[in-house]
Amino acid sequence: AVVSTQSRACFAWAGRQYAKQLAGVTRRYRKERGVEYVGPDNGYIDAVCMGRVFDSWDLIQSGFVEQIKKSPKTLPKVRLFKLTGSGALGAARLSNPDIPLDHASLTELMCEVVDGNIVAGAKNGY
Repeated sequence: AVVSTQSRACFAWAGRQYAKQLAGVTRRYRKERGVEYVGPDNGYIDAVCMGRVFDSWDLIQSGFVEQIKKSPKTLPKVRLFKLTGSGALGAARLSNPDIPLDHASLTELMCEVVDGNIVAGAKNGY
């Protein structure tokens, strides 16, 4: 489909806003917890992206990466995942941490960014 320049600009703006939001949450978490980084031992920040807007990731991604490049130390290693299973499983897990979840079967990698560079995930969609 043909996408207008104005639409592309709007989606890029949304990507920048998403990166800013993720960076803000990460900074606050670090401050409250007194930690250097957020994430498992490898230092990645993993986020599950939900909603139809992420079906347009190929249009959003450019703004997201552009924003991360402006302050790579805030979000040095980020992985974004698309939920492929039911979100209800995550809600159930919140109420009962003993419910086992196989994250690999419930998510699909959309994008991995390290130091402002895309290292995994399709550059034009996923």
